[in-house]
Order: sequence, then C-alpha cells, then structure tokens
Amino acid sequence: MRSITPRISSRFARIMTTVGLVAGVLAFDAPAASATSATAVSAGGVHSCVRTSTGAARCWGYNGVGTLGDGTKIDRLKPVSVSGLGSGVADVQAVWDHSCALTSGGGVKCWGHNGDAELGDGTHKMSLVPVNVQGLNSGVAAISLGFDSGCALTTGGGVKCWGYNGNGQLGDGTRTERTTPVDVFGLTSGVAAISAGWDHTCALTTGGAVKCWGNNAHGEVGDGTKTDRLKPVAVTGLSSGVAAVSAGYDHTCALLNSGAVKCWGNNGRGELGDGSTKTRTNPVNVGGLSSIASISAGHNHTCAVTNGGGAKCWGNNDRGQLGDGSTKTRKRPVNVHGMTSGVSSISAGGWGHQEFTCAVTTTGKVRCWGGNGGVSGLAPVTSRGGQLGDGTRIDRYIPITVRRLLGANPKNYRPDMAISKFSGGGYAGNNIYNGTGKNQTRAANINPGGTTRFFIHLQNDASVSDSFFVVGPGSNADFAVRYTLGGKSITGRIVSGTFWASLNSGATKTIVATVTARSGASAGSKRAMKILARSAGDSGRVDAVKAVVSI
Repeated sequence: MRSITPRISSRFARIMTTVGLVAGVLAFDAPAASATSATAVSAGGVHSCVRTSTGAARCWGYNGVGTLGDGTKIDRLKPVSVSGLGSGVADVQAVWDHSCALTSGGGVKCWGHNGDAELGDGTHKMSLVPVNVQGLNSGVAAISLGFDSGCALTTGGGVKCWGYNGNGQLGDGTRTERTTPVDVFGLTSGVAAISAGWDHTCALTTGGAVKCWGNNAHGEVGDGTKTDRLKPVAVTGLSSGVAAVSAGYDHTCALLNSGAVKCWGNNGRGELGDGSTKTRTNPVNVGGLSSIASISAGHNHTCAVTNGGGAKCWGNNDRGQLGDGSTKTRKRPVNVHGMTSGVSSISAGGWGHQEFTCAVTTTGKVRCWGGNGGVSGLAPVTSRGGQLGDGTRIDRYIPITVRRLLGANPKNYRPDMAISKFSGGGYAGNNIYNGTGKNQTRAANINPGGTTRFFIHLQNDASVSDSFFVVGPGSNADFAVRYTLGGKSITGRIVSGTFWASLNSGATKTIVATVTARSGASAGSKRAMKILARSAGDSGRVDAVKAVVSI
C-alpha cells in the first residue's frame, strides 16, 4: 500500500559505506569504563542511530512514525535505547522513515513506518519497536536501507531486497512492491558488499566489480545512460579493483583498491567532487583524493575518511554539512574542522535543506554537524529537528559531540564565561559553572534611547584545545541588541546559535553585547538576556551568563 502523498522524483542517501561485512563497523581502543562509546553511526534523513561498544542500538531525532524504536512517537534530542536491542547488535542503520538492525546472530529487525512494506515483515503495519524481517532470522552478513526499501547481503554472498520497488530498486526485474525479501536477479552469490540509495541500489562483487540497478534519472546507475534498470547492470569502467561502494541520494561513489575515489550521477551541488557541477553518467575521479579508507555518499554531499583517520567532505554545504566552518558549497574535498585525524568512520545523511554528517572517533565518541532543524513536505515525516543529538535544534557548522555517548573527560572540560559592564574588570561568573546564569549576572539601567555595553569573557578551561558555540537573544520591541567580536558584527550568528570560537587551553575571547533601549520603550521595561556557551568537544558542558537591562 502506497503513501497517500506523492513521492518526489529524486532519491535519498544510503547513509554508510559498506565495506566487507558491515558498513562502518570498526573496532578500536576501548574508552574509559564510564564511557558509552560507539563503534558505528548511521545518519538518516531526520534521525540517527549508533551501535555502542556493548552491542546496543541507540537512536535520536525524529520519532513521529517510530523511527527511534523506543516504543513511542516522541522526538528525542539525545540518544535513547531501542527496545529489545540492548545487546547483540552487529549493525544499526537509519534512513528516512524507518531503521533496521543486524543482530550478531545474523538476523534482521526493523521498525518505523511501513506504508511501503519497508519493514519486510509481510505487512504494512507501523511498528514502534523492532520486528523481524520475514525469512531473515539468520544468515545475514550486512544490511543497507533505501528510502522505503531494504536489502540484505547473505553469508552465502547473495542479495535480497524488500519494500518499495517503483523504480526497480529491488532488482528482481519488476516494479512490484515486496512485503518480504526477494532475490536480486543474478546476484544469488558472489557479492561482497551492498549499498542502497534513495531509489537505486549497488553491489560490490567478490571480484571487485560494481553493479547497480533502480532509478537512473541522473545517471546514478553508472552505465552511461539515464534509463531505469530493473535488474543489475555493470558500472562502466568498474569491472575490477573496487574496494567499496556507497549509493547516495541520486549519485554513487566507489572506493578503489588504490585508495582513489570515483563518483557518478547528479552533480548539481558538486557532490561528485570533480570540480564541476556537471552530471556524469559514467564514473569520474574525485579531485585530490588518495589514500582513502572509506566513503559515504549522502543527500547532495559526500564524505570520506583517509587512511590517516582524517575526514574530508564535498558538495552542498548550505547547513554546514561539510564541517569546514562555512556554508560555502565545495566542488572538491575539504577537511572537516578539527578532524584531520582520529576518525574511525563517517556517515553522510539528511534530506532537503537539512543535510548533516556524523562520524565515530577512534575513542568511541560520535560527532555530528550540519542541519539540525526540521523538514516536511514528504509524507509521512514532519520533523522539528534534533538529528545532531546535542540536545538542541541548532545547526552546527563544525562537529559537536552527541550527548550521552561521551568519553570520560576532565571535570573542568567546560567553557568558562564571565560578564562585566567594564572592559577592564568587574567580571561576574569566573569558575562558576551552570546553564542558567545564576550568580553570573550583571545589570544596568538606561533611559529610552540610551545604550549600554556588556563584555562577555569566554575562556577555555579545558586541558586541551576546543571549540565553543555561543548563543544569545536578539532584539525585541523595546531593546536592540548587537554582538561584536574584535569590532566585527557577529549578531546574526550569535542569535542563530551558529557562532563558534576555537580556543587553545586557557585562551580567551571577549564578545561585546551592545544593548540600546528604543525611543518608544516604556518605563519599567526589562530585557533579561542569557548568553550560553556549549563545548563542541563535550556538548554536555555548558556555561551561561546574564545581562539584565531595565528602563
């Protein structure tokens, strides 16, 4: 049974690179005993999921159709446990309106919306908790999810898919929806890895070749045409030598054994990384990339992890999803801020104008960046945001840690804010940490038309370098508020919460808040302004100060 809202013509992101058995599931040094570390992350459309080092599944973000699997429809700004999956999980993946997990016993469980049979349980019934995919209780080596579909790689090297099939993405030679898994034509053995995009799917053979099928409107199948393929076809020029494949929204990328990367399909935002915005129906080289360990093709952006553990991204960047601190589209790869080493795996996701990216570090932390607001317009999802998992709905142009998945940090791993009415002293708040501004307040009285200034001292009290996001209120009917740093206006970024400052241990910056009472403001008017700083390295660490202005 189809969703009553018409589908859009493009496709979404297969969110993680599939290499070998399980996409993005990598092992590394265990963190401190008090930590809740992760081994894999999957950035979906408007929610995200991780596998923890103890084999549990946790998810956060949009939950209106049960995508988080906690038995509710309540959105979560921080990770929550998936019901019944507190252990025994080998991989977990998020996509648009559903999620799935691969168990350590080789079974597959899914949860969420089921209007297109994407849960694979033989029904169209939504489930707020995991249900078994019919016929896949064992014998599965890897899973990959499309927009309203899913695919599994069996331990025998075969591929089975289920769900929506309007573009032939199930690969069985038809456009018929399947409520339970069916074999992909000609791929009952000999497959090493799989990756499902929005409405197309790809497989890596044991011989190092790539085959794709499904929607091909932008050449994402890679056979030199724009004709949909209902059965697997060979990708031009990739008959051998490929190590991994990742299918995205309407483009696809392959990692070669040499460490180079080739991409094909839609390139309207530079997501192919060849320095152009020209659509390619055959693979082209991504410029300046070598020694790459893994790749992830997202909505309209793509990311990679180098052999040295660095993260690089390219393509659309309107929400900061490339993580370079800007919103500038990049047609070639750029480094992700603060992540030139120590990255274990990466996942590019999002939808529409809320694209985002998440990565797992070698210490087991999860860091996300990009769009953190809501999306709507494609049923059944109407999200208010929170997919970055930092407890907010604020976009982040550089990586910030996901809450409740943090390693053990020093007690003083916090921003330290103080506030004064004078540039040279009189500060309140030094070493008093809280998120309310209590005991960290300065007040001033002014007449209508009058102006006062507050000096907000931001200091990094951590023993390591860190970046800090600062957010504060803007103007209202009675008061105009302006923020500057070094004489340059940062008002828009402070009010939106996207302003960030990188500081070495012990370093400081001073932000000036200038408040003007409007000429028409009445006696007794008051403006209580809370300015809050949040650590990017440990998003649970916040400090706030208050400025109170009265007439």
